[in-house]
Amino acid sequence: MRRFAHILTILLGGSLLFMACDSLNLEPKTELSGNVVWGDPALVEAYLNDVYSDAGYGFGDPMIAGLADEAKNTHGHGDAPMRLSNMSPTDLGLWQRDWEEVIRKFDWGVTYSRIRDLNTLIENVSASEALPEQTKQTMLGEAYFLRAFFYHELMRLHGGVPLVDQAFELGDDLSAYQTPRASFEETINFIVSDLDAAASRLTADGRRPGAATEGAALALKCRVLTHAASDLFAVNPSGMPETGYTGGDQQARWQAASNACKAVIDLGRYSLTPVSSADEYHELFSKGNPGETIWARYFDPSGGENHDQALWVSPNGYNSWSGDTPLQEHVDAYEMADGSEFSWDNPEHAADPYANRDPRFYANVLYNGAVWRPRPPGLDELDPVGVIQTGWFEMPDGNMRAGLDTREGPVQTWNGTKTGYNLRKFVDRDILPDREQQFNPWPFLRYAEVLLNYAEAEAELGNASTAVDALNQVRARVGMPDVPIDGGPNRTLMDRIRQEREVELAFEEFRYFDIRRWMIAPEVHTNGHGIRVTGRLDPNGEPLMYAGEEYRYAYEYEVIQVDERIWNDRAYFLPIPQAEMDRNLNLVQNPGY
Repeated sequence: MRRFAHILTILLGGSLLFMACDSLNLEPKTELSGNVVWGDPALVEAYLNDVYSDAGYGFGDPMIAGLADEAKNTHGHGDAPMRLSNMSPTDLGLWQRDWEEVIRKFDWGVTYSRIRDLNTLIENVSASEALPEQTKQTMLGEAYFLRAFFYHELMRLHGGVPLVDQAFELGDDLSAYQTPRASFEETINFIVSDLDAAASRLTADGRRPGAATEGAALALKCRVLTHAASDLFAVNPSGMPETGYTGGDQQARWQAASNACKAVIDLGRYSLTPVSSADEYHELFSKGNPGETIWARYFDPSGGENHDQALWVSPNGYNSWSGDTPLQEHVDAYEMADGSEFSWDNPEHAADPYANRDPRFYANVLYNGAVWRPRPPGLDELDPVGVIQTGWFEMPDGNMRAGLDTREGPVQTWNGTKTGYNLRKFVDRDILPDREQQFNPWPFLRYAEVLLNYAEAEAELGNASTAVDALNQVRARVGMPDVPIDGGPNRTLMDRIRQEREVELAFEEFRYFDIRRWMIAPEVHTNGHGIRVTGRLDPNGEPLMYAGEEYRYAYEYEVIQVDERIWNDRAYFLPIPQAEMDRNLNLVQNPGY
């Protein structure tokens, strides 16, 4: 675990900014005492800010989307154990890459290190007589929130985990470290208790952008209780208390989830930002969405805080990496603009699969023929307009030209998409991805999730009218038609709620957990597909500029397999890493490992 002295060393550099000019009698810089730290609001804030850093963000190459039926990770990054459901306690694949920002908040060692830091803060701030009372309550509220956040990530992956609420010291007896796993129910109750403690201490406005608020604590409680009420933990196939409930009433748990979500709604502080186009919806994620955002990771150009999402996921034809590219399974989840289902069995849909779709499709996915942004210097002569080219194009001499954004094209072939699509969501179209960095926030909690959690809980309780009202609020924001109270032809209301989560919360680290808690993984964790697009010269076709010439194409579409995936029920939970099992003989391993 991270050592307290190491944290103090980090803090010392920041603390110099807050020291008064007449503070001449300072303690040695490497031996800053606890009394000084826990009596100085600036040092306590700096300590807490450092803990926030390991909440990380979801941007990256890889992203969690590549572990579900949302996307394929072009470069693998150890994703095979998850795709093939053959993880082991000694090989967790991508989940072991704790140096990746996207993984750190899920990593057993990192999270318990941060939990220890938070326990240290809670103990010392609670006992401090030097801090102003309001400062104490704010710091404690944020600490309880963060401890709940880290525990909820462990819970979503492993089920019940050891619950540690004190800071162990190096001199403690070895048995003090060997805390057994709590039951799933105990883990949920602990997290909820922390969130209640946080909400009672925090206010509507955070002490800085990205700090926890009362709304963030209540929204995370809404998520945790929705998760806990789900079928996986009610059915609990293994019967282990660590992997689900062994008694109680699932309907009562759905009622608790509904109540928690309604508490956020009743605050009246958050709303869905209205949009009038797919581009405006896209900018909610590429520029920022303050009205809907409940808690986010923010980036500051003046402080060197940034990320490279545009570089990581943009097409290789923009000198970028195509990190996680949407699968056909995800593309097909977007409805037609009239609210009907897309189907390859419909000849009209199959002939022009990207026409008349849910506006969120155009905001989230780059597909062959999508108008994007000008190409970077050196490639703009080939494509002056900036049209995505993931297809193959017939040329007048009869040969086929590989598009600029394919793995067979002229640009960084190793970085080309394997699915025929690229990710648009979160990417700022106003920057050159290989030359400029991004500063848009990562949304951990936003109001649309709260409404969808509420819709799901109310539907499970049989309150269809309330559920459909919440669902339709989310759809109305992008101009999609209302869902009828019975779900509509050939679909149940729950089908519609789940489909809505798939497209509204796309690539935000929900789908991986949703398909598990709903126990639908055996049906959807199957081989992944992409698209092969062929453009045939046709004088009545769509125009495309290439190297100063205009060509016209009619397109053919073929769905192709691009990814092997196998499901095993043990993959409902991650194994506890073997190193942790060896350190703590009281731990019980998850089923199947």
